[in-house]
Amino acid sequence: MPKLHILSGQLEGKVFDLLEERVTIGRGLDNVVRMEDGTMSHHHAMFVLEKDGYKLRDLNSTNGTRVNGMRITESKLNNGDAVRMGSVEMRYESDIKKASQPLPPTQTGVDITQVGKGGGPPPAFGSSSPFGRKKAGGANVWMWVVLGLGAVAIVVLGWFVYKFFQLS
Repeated sequence: MPKLHILSGQLEGKVFDLLEERVTIGRGLDNVVRMEDGTMSHHHAMFVLEKDGYKLRDLNSTNGTRVNGMRITESKLNNGDAVRMGSVEMRYESDIKKASQPLPPTQTGVDITQVGKGGGPPPAFGSSSPFGRKKAGGANVWMWVVLGLGAVAIVVLGWFVYKFFQLS
């Protein structure tokens, strides 16, 4: 059965069993879990039961709701999560333990001893460029054409400057 352990505030040490589909928490008299703490809103947050556990939803509280230090508007809760509403700290516990699974074994065929030693591209590596491979020497031809045209432009400009000052 999911539980909410109060770790600070006036109700420190108290444990609430979460039995209903929706469990509201706050200072208001109509909350399932009522806490008289000035840092909590009248309707601070709500625990909502889903098929695989509870979700915590902040109800636009003034001082916010945090799960494991992160401010949330809504968050799925896992066993052992630290919850903070205003300045009141709590811990959520459930029967469902968070399942951690190891990473699957690699299927790449990479020899881990060769990682970081450089080398060529992998055998299955292919270019995704729509332009194909560059031809060897193609870039050199264009570079010489541009340089030649630049030289011609400089000579023509020099000739115009010479003629302009000759007329003056």
